[in-house]
Amino acid sequence: RTPVQTLENLEMKKTLVALAALAATSAFAQSSVTLSGRASLDVSTFETSGSTAGAAADFKRRVRVADTASRITFAANEDLGGGLKAGVYCETGINIDNGSNVGQAGTVNANTSQFCSREGRGYFGNNTAEVRLGRQNVWWTQGALNEVGSTYLGSDSLTNLINGGVGVYTVRGENMIKLTAGGNTGAFAGSEVYMGYMGVSGDYAALPAGATGEAVGAGKDADGKYSGLKLNYAVGQLVFMLDQQSSKSPYAASGSSFDRSATKLGAAYKYNATSLVSLQVWNKKRTDGTGAAYSSTTGSAEDSGYGIVVKHDLGGNWMAHAQYGKANNIKGTSAGEIADSGATAYSLGLTKAFSKRTHVYTSYHTITNAAAGVYTMGGGNYQSGSAAAGADTKMFALGMIHNF
Repeated sequence: RTPVQTLENLEMKKTLVALAALAATSAFAQSSVTLSGRASLDVSTFETSGSTAGAAADFKRRVRVADTASRITFAANEDLGGGLKAGVYCETGINIDNGSNVGQAGTVNANTSQFCSREGRGYFGNNTAEVRLGRQNVWWTQGALNEVGSTYLGSDSLTNLINGGVGVYTVRGENMIKLTAGGNTGAFAGSEVYMGYMGVSGDYAALPAGATGEAVGAGKDADGKYSGLKLNYAVGQLVFMLDQQSSKSPYAASGSSFDRSATKLGAAYKYNATSLVSLQVWNKKRTDGTGAAYSSTTGSAEDSGYGIVVKHDLGGNWMAHAQYGKANNIKGTSAGEIADSGATAYSLGLTKAFSKRTHVYTSYHTITNAAAGVYTMGGGNYQSGSAAAGADTKMFALGMIHNF
């Protein structure tokens, strides 16, 4: 062999060794990046009527082109070998209807304000459990118990009753540590426990800077925090779900700062592969350290209620959805039961699937308040305004949802 041939052989061997090392590394740690999301819009009507304060407090009927929680999701996942994985998930709300971060009422929707506005987390774990850090969904998520909501009809009335009343600290918690059960846990997959530290974003964005939690100002206790759990149990045709959340804020100067506790319990029966009926009950309590008298936003009080959901497969890719919800009168701890502060709600819908990703729907929603009730159809972008006490909200929609 000539010196040139020998040199070429050596270079070839080096190349083969490098390729082998690269292949070994790729086999050990493979990563993937995905972009996905949802386009969800409708043409809908919105109106409120019957306000206790009179017709001047009602919202006259209007027709809207409304975004119903569209989003774009960026995700990255790395296979670390040995069953371990790590990655990031960033779900950002977008307003396709008007291209801004304001909803139908012209107010800013915190869930479309910046990257990861709906949910953001970094995670590490395996198919048994994952540790997740960041802004994450809690409490309101109802999964198989409520196959009527935004995934199917853009919105639903029952969720507005569950989250209304005296409220909960958060449905998307900031600064959170969460432990989630994976597929290897069998019937308990999807269960989770979490805790978080109150910041000045998300649900407490209106508080003065440095008011609570991790951003507390000088001379104040930095112990504003919240915690909770979700227990899922699914076996055969039965699904059970328990949610509990509590929070404690040390900041007493704001009328929006309370200690809270909330519990939600539900069960579903799947009478065939694509149809079910479910029942949920809830109870929420708010303790105001300032001793303020009860109102819709201040004072110590508690609320409770229940909801029934039905999803029925009509065949031919047609699906019928129905809800009924009942919010009982609110109980003020100093004033006893608050007369006429409850509400009832209905949602009816029909969906037609054209593929696994695309369906169209028609829906009707109504919330009927008693004279002092203040429940309304909310959901970030979706409400055209907060209903006055005693007002009944009615909505009719024709919409489409495409998942990509």
